[in-house]
Amino acid sequence: MIRYLGPVIGILTGLWWAPAVAQPTAEFLTGQTTPPASTVRVGTKELPPFVTVQPAAAPYGYSADLWNAIADDLSLQTEWVAYESVSEMLDGLRQGDVDVAIAGISITAQRESEGLDFSYPFYQSGLHLMVTKPDTNVATLAGSMLRWTNLRPIFLIFASSTVVGGLIWLVERKHNDGFSGNIIEGISQGIWFAIVTLGTFGYGDVTPTKFTGRLIATLWMGLSFFIVADFIASLTVQQLSESELDLAALSGEPVGAIAGTTGETFLQSQPIKLETYPTFAAAVDALETGDIKGLVQDAPALHHFVNLNSNSFELAGALLTNEGYGIAVQETDAELLEGFDRLILDYQQQGFLQDLHRKWFSEVEPIDG
Repeated sequence: MIRYLGPVIGILTGLWWAPAVAQPTAEFLTGQTTPPASTVRVGTKELPPFVTVQPAAAPYGYSADLWNAIADDLSLQTEWVAYESVSEMLDGLRQGDVDVAIAGISITAQRESEGLDFSYPFYQSGLHLMVTKPDTNVATLAGSMLRWTNLRPIFLIFASSTVVGGLIWLVERKHNDGFSGNIIEGISQGIWFAIVTLGTFGYGDVTPTKFTGRLIATLWMGLSFFIVADFIASLTVQQLSESELDLAALSGEPVGAIAGTTGETFLQSQPIKLETYPTFAAAVDALETGDIKGLVQDAPALHHFVNLNSNSFELAGALLTNEGYGIAVQETDAELLEGFDRLILDYQQQGFLQDLHRKWFSEVEPIDG
């Protein structure tokens, strides 16, 4: 009996000195066990509508909601750490100042090669170009009307009316008093008839009477629908397009990006004068003052900003790149990442990511989603 007393005392002593709360393990984060909650330091950066940082309160936005759902499902307590820039945030993650980073962080090969790893993409996006909105004064409108895109349908109307008017005059000049025998007066009367018919004004002061003339007029009436439609469409497209500019049109011009972002990396390979700024606000100020002609940044962030400042800024051209946003961790946290991946895939299948997009973007599907 005595020989068993030592081991029993040892076991009891070990239990007495054991810590009250065990630390979470990688198995817990991948859903295999369920230990008590632990605090995770989460780095983030302001990037509305993904993250909006507020003093003395938790951040809010698309990415913040996503992380809160992940933290709840994994029984994690969150300690938010806000950074001024993406590069500072990722440096803080590499140095161990935070355990996780989330905002609108693009998954790139360069970042993967620098000691970071990323979760499954929770949002598909890309880079876009933002420019200042042109003034709508009389001089600007007059200059806009002189562009070939607007002059082309007007030229087409007058050219086709001249051809039709000339044909009508040739057919009608010998027997129709409405068309003068003088070539200049007669063709001008024919042009007048063609324009009146095109515009469906229907004054009827000059009309063809011969079968051939009426046949030409009938064909012209049918063709006029397409000419008028083309004219209206050209004006509508001009009015509805966000901008005629694109990045190619800014070749050789100064274009801005936020330092340390994928926008800077992308512009380094473009034939423009790259200007970098520490913050988005500083880059917008440079765009307003004319120091740069355009600003390249993540499309969702620019889209959100333009919606709030539609009188001053607009998006130009199409998406410049295709990028996915992910949760960043240190390269050594592969098992930690497995839990994130599983939940993101679950959220995608359950429609939770689509609900987040409707909440923060008022759209059904993400860009390029």
